[in-house]
Amino acid sequence: MTNVLIGSWLLLIILIAAAFLAYYFFPTAFPVFSRRAHVPNQGVIKRDWVATGRIDFAATSITKVTSNPEDYDQPVEFKLLVEERRIVESLAGNENLEVQWRLATLREAKAVVTQYHKYLSDHSLIKTVSDETASLPLPPPMATQDNPSD
Repeated sequence: MTNVLIGSWLLLIILIAAAFLAYYFFPTAFPVFSRRAHVPNQGVIKRDWVATGRIDFAATSITKVTSNPEDYDQPVEFKLLVEERRIVESLAGNENLEVQWRLATLREAKAVVTQYHKYLSDHSLIKTVSDETASLPLPPPMATQDNPSD
């Protein structure tokens, strides 16, 4: 009788150890016990995503550019980022402000470029081809057969 009892306890311990090891080494085999770390907020959205007007630029190789001062004038591919926010009411009734950065749409990028060009023209910072040639000194007049310059 005691041998059967000890044998069943050992079998139970072995099964528990095997289940633990299987879960430890193969956690995807047990989706019921997986953690829910990426579950979105379960609150009520009081105000959906609204652009704040703040913009930023991102580049994949920005660390290489900023670490080497000689590369400041080298062309790099930048991405225009736009800040958005929304207000979500939690289950407890608290209002939470969520902020995210996303890539800008074509319409938003055009608005930024339009404002930038307006700023440049308002402050006389745009140089055209005619402005650059007007600032160069004129070459001395050349003597021709019809108009000798003496």
